[in-house]
Amino acid sequence: MPTTTSLVSATFPSELLLQTIQSLPFGDGKPIQQLSLVHPRLRSLIATYQCSVTKSFIKRELPHATTDFAYDAATFGYAWLKQCIRQYDTVDAIMAVLMSKANCFAVESHNMGLVNTGLLMLYRVVSLEKHAARVTYINSLPRDPLTAMFLAMHYSILAARYHGAGIIHQRTYGRAMDAHQLAVRDNIEFCFAEAALSIGPGFVSDVLTHVDAADRTLLLLYHDHAHGIHDHDRGRDGLPGEFVAPVTQGPEWDPTTRETPLFATLLARLAVLSRCAVEDVRDRVVGDSEDEEHELAWLGLAGKEKLVQGRDLAGM
Repeated sequence: MPTTTSLVSATFPSELLLQTIQSLPFGDGKPIQQLSLVHPRLRSLIATYQCSVTKSFIKRELPHATTDFAYDAATFGYAWLKQCIRQYDTVDAIMAVLMSKANCFAVESHNMGLVNTGLLMLYRVVSLEKHAARVTYINSLPRDPLTAMFLAMHYSILAARYHGAGIIHQRTYGRAMDAHQLAVRDNIEFCFAEAALSIGPGFVSDVLTHVDAADRTLLLLYHDHAHGIHDHDRGRDGLPGEFVAPVTQGPEWDPTTRETPLFATLLARLAVLSRCAVEDVRDRVVGDSEDEEHELAWLGLAGKEKLVQGRDLAGM
């Protein structure tokens, strides 16, 4: 058997050394990182053949990564693959909550693949750096991919409402809600969906796992998107025990510079494609998805691939 010294010797064939590197598990990316620190020759090989070694890891461990996550020649490599693994872990953690028997509004089994795909599509939106590009992308999508994203956010909102933490939790509003409390809750949940589209599934996971920073982020979005609508800061007549809407402080909202909310864009696009009013989108999409035989039910890998690529299932 070759010794450690002979493996890094210039006389040891590079091809065999690369095969050895590729046979290692990628894991969380640490094995390949630690190996590059062992010897300059290993570091050189790992850097020089980054694309081919990454392709080998993908083929063996994550065969759907190149379909599920956006990439280009400049970003393809170990760091991108490590990010993919983190994103898969985040999606899996969210799905565990959404599918849990303890969840009073759990995702039905026939919609599991569709909601999972919707979470992956949120990463597609976030991968576009500029807000205008995200708006354009959402407006370019057909109905099926938009349905997947909407249902992913719908079920995430319900899980956050009853199992999350912070101002989105139902305990903030109480059991008997009047029109004002319902309006505030709707605004908070709108901001939750906006954060899911602009920050990604990582935000959803933080809310569901009770990370305090997520609640601060939600309050910032509430201030930006709901400025001027929460005008009952001290409760009705200032009576103790009355419901108090979240009070935020910060720069005054300038309506001339406000960007189009991504969630509003998605709702408007779905309304056009579904031929219904924006306010009816939720009932239409959720109602259709309840049927175990609806056209996107029991979505498989081939269907997921089509939706993530921004196409409808028609023609499969």
